[in-house]
Amino acid sequence: MGHLLELSMKTRSAGIGGRGAMLVSLVACMTACVDKDPEPEPEDTNPPLDTYAPPADDDGDGWTIDAGDCDDENASIRPGADEECNGVDDNCNGLVDESFDDTDGDTIADCMDVEDCDGVDNDGDGSIDEDFSDSDGDGIADCLEVEECDGIDNDADGEIDEGYDVDGDGFTSCGTEEIEADCDDTDSSIYPGAEEAAGDLVDNDCDGLVDEGDWAAGDLFITEIMNNPGSVSDPNGEWVEIYNASDRSLALNGVILYGSDGDWHVIDSEDLLIIDPGSYMVLGANEDYYTNGRVMLDYVYDGISLANESDDLYLEADGITVDHISWDDGVTFPDPSGASMSLDPAFLSELANDDGDNWCEATQRWSDEAQDYGSPGVENEACWPVAVASYDKTSSLYTCDTLQLDGSGSYDPDGLDVEWDWTLDSAPADSELTSADIEETEDMSPVFVPDEPGTYVFTLTVFNGTEYSPPSSLSLLIAERPWNTEPTADAGSDQEYDEDAVCQAISYGVSYECEECTEYEFELDGSASTDLDGDYVDNPSWTIVSDPGGYATIDDEDTWTPTVTVSGIATEYGETESAEVEVELEVTDCMGATNTDSVLITYNCTGA
Repeated sequence: MGHLLELSMKTRSAGIGGRGAMLVSLVACMTACVDKDPEPEPEDTNPPLDTYAPPADDDGDGWTIDAGDCDDENASIRPGADEECNGVDDNCNGLVDESFDDTDGDTIADCMDVEDCDGVDNDGDGSIDEDFSDSDGDGIADCLEVEECDGIDNDADGEIDEGYDVDGDGFTSCGTEEIEADCDDTDSSIYPGAEEAAGDLVDNDCDGLVDEGDWAAGDLFITEIMNNPGSVSDPNGEWVEIYNASDRSLALNGVILYGSDGDWHVIDSEDLLIIDPGSYMVLGANEDYYTNGRVMLDYVYDGISLANESDDLYLEADGITVDHISWDDGVTFPDPSGASMSLDPAFLSELANDDGDNWCEATQRWSDEAQDYGSPGVENEACWPVAVASYDKTSSLYTCDTLQLDGSGSYDPDGLDVEWDWTLDSAPADSELTSADIEETEDMSPVFVPDEPGTYVFTLTVFNGTEYSPPSSLSLLIAERPWNTEPTADAGSDQEYDEDAVCQAISYGVSYECEECTEYEFELDGSASTDLDGDYVDNPSWTIVSDPGGYATIDDEDTWTPTVTVSGIATEYGETESAEVEVELEVTDCMGATNTDSVLITYNCTGA
């Protein structure tokens, strides 16, 4: 161990000079003292040379690498130097360009950064992605752009609106300047220029109009107009009611409202605006319920103003004038204030609504909240007495059965009493019946017996003392009754009459001269004739079928109670001469079946 220690000390003494030698000697001494007394060392006759070289400062900036110089080749780079924005650690603190702005936070100072296409202001000049292309000019470079459905190649990949033709029909929902937009990108059969399908309530060709080709005049018409509201100002409270008189649902999208004064509006709605057959819809200028007079609108238009005095309004669809009315400042149309012009519901047609005489001023409020008068969205109130022609539904619609007409639904809107007047306007060609065959035409519910199969048309008009109602028509199809029982004729009981002839004796007890008996009138009665079916037995016909002496004549043979006159009979004294006459009654029921019965009348003339 002593040798190893000695070798180590020698080695170290060569590197640290005199101070090192002293240390080695001290250690050696201590070691020797512990183990044994050291032996004296031989005197070194060749001491080592001092080879220590001070640290180098190659760039002469006063800082060596050992002292912290991070670049001994550049005198401007050293500890304590001023940091410059140059991408170099000038002050050797391990940071580059500290204290200089780094807008994008990528540890590269703005002054050294390069703008990348990343949506960030990399170089801190206030602009983002400058020098990168922005084809659509929206401030977003193409490299970051996401394609939008706007008819522009946003991402500059040479394609426009890619990914926005969902149904693959070649049309996107946004379109371009050259190509129209697809109005339904979920259905490949619907696109601009497609063939319009009839009656499907779909805008197949995306032109804004639905089911073109199916429209006809009178499909829609105007039934009510609020052109002069009283509770709110014009035009805030203006509205128009329309009615679907067709047999199909109609989509109002694309229908045009316009006036001769240049007013114009095309109905445009994101959803289909459907009006069903027999339904009403209200179109108005102001959707605010609290400022439009408390009206619930189905659609809000603009560009339409309804003049209070004279004006007109057209409805047009697919180039067809569906309806047109023109009001005239009270000449024929009503001229209300605070109430609507209302078409009487008895005149629901595109022609009848042209006539101002069929319109009246509304007199009822449509709700408790409303202050003006009208009936938006529902059937209008009647303008005059209302006739309602109907019949008792328990009546069988067969020939020869009793039909009971019914006018009980008729009324006057002001509660006045009404009078009825029924007429038969049309009957089958073979029928001989007229209005006179209605029993009591002025009754509320008279009866009528149809005689032939076919269509019978009745008309009822009611009168309130000052005004007549529009006529109400009732058309009934009568069928041939499939059964019948013959009637039973009843000519009455046989009759006999006795009379004495006055005789004068010419030769007493031998010869007499007698006067003729005077003529006598027999009154017959066949009214007891019956019919088991309850038919009216009609057309009685009386005929003298036996009169050997030719004494009898008959008057009024087509009545139930005719008169048969038997003329005077000649006789002899003490003898009786008789005239026996048989009279036959034939009755015919409503179905044409007949039956006969006879009555025997005897006139006995006795000479006395």
